[in-house]
Amino acid sequence: MAAVKFEGVDILDSLEQIMELHTQHYKDDFDLDRELIPKLAVSGEPEDRRLLWLSRPCGTYTLREWEVYLEGSHANKVWKFYHEQTKDSVLAYALSIKEVQDGKVTGNIYTLDYGAHVERVKLLTCPIGKVAVLFEDGANITIPYQNQRQLMNELMPVHGSPKTMTELPENERELAVILKRERLKRSYHATNGDIKEYIDSLKKGTLRGKLKESRTAAVSAHKPPSPSPKKEPER
Repeated sequence: MAAVKFEGVDILDSLEQIMELHTQHYKDDFDLDRELIPKLAVSGEPEDRRLLWLSRPCGTYTLREWEVYLEGSHANKVWKFYHEQTKDSVLAYALSIKEVQDGKVTGNIYTLDYGAHVERVKLLTCPIGKVAVLFEDGANITIPYQNQRQLMNELMPVHGSPKTMTELPENERELAVILKRERLKRSYHATNGDIKEYIDSLKKGTLRGKLKESRTAAVSAHKPPSPSPKKEPER
């Protein structure tokens, strides 16, 4: 199924509407998305503005796209999990953040066929080669992935506990080529859509939306006919 592209939309507002329709439990997951996405939107790293987001019946997830393509990374495991280990209905999207204006994060949203996308990712993942570690004392050191446990034990007495640890690809150029190709293909095949019309179609497809429609129809059926307008004499 070809992706649909929604250009220049309010990303958080659009995702929140989708979440409200599709996610029944653990809606507060979206509070984390609402906090994370604006931070990534103003990052100096272009890759921080290319994200994958999913809504499932029990929660949501925001992941950096490039990390999803790292074999065995946390993001990679999360993205595959709901396809491989559950029968959850998942709505998945690729986000391309363009700018932040007056506190509003705007950009493009692409619909994804979640199952097909997971299978595609499994064919294209790159091995992890290094880990970038930011320590308590401010030292930022990159260490080999295979020896990370031993090296961390040696470095922590000197630099303190790690504040962040970021897994990096063995071959950065290979990952960059994969991401560029997948994004070009997605953009080329995507058809332009209207986000309001899309969300309206989701409303009609959800149980909540169907119940609302049936209630509206029931009220209309039992509503007494409106009185005929009073006829005024011609002047």
